[in-house]
Amino acid sequence: MKALGTHIICELSGCDQMVLTDVEAVRDMMIGAANAARATVMEVAFHRFEPQGVSGVVVLAESHISIHTWPELGYAAMDFYTCGEHTDPWLACEYAAKALSAQSTITSEVKRGVLQSSDCRFTHVLTRDHDTTVLSA
Repeated sequence: MKALGTHIICELSGCDQMVLTDVEAVRDMMIGAANAARATVMEVAFHRFEPQGVSGVVVLAESHISIHTWPELGYAAMDFYTCGEHTDPWLACEYAAKALSAQSTITSEVKRGVLQSSDCRFTHVLTRDHDTTVLSA
């Protein structure tokens, strides 16, 4: 199936609460995730909420990576969307899960920009769901 982009929707649970509230650490992790995906960082924008939480986006030449955190819950919602053959959003997702010490990662992969018809109508297709949970002893 030919698609213009791959969009990974990711739920990260059991994350390090201190990292999730640290805007500098989150920004550094996001840039590291972009680099892991072999993407080109164009711009970054982040905001720390009071009393806690961070939202941010890394704009890529190939699309974007975004995050919203709930430190009090150990939870982060992330999107990894890349276009082109040279990037791999799964590498960014794996990098982020490790950097945030996520105990559970639930992902859905959506192929975006799938040509639906000869009149240039596009659609998207859910291509993969995955649940990775680290069980405690």
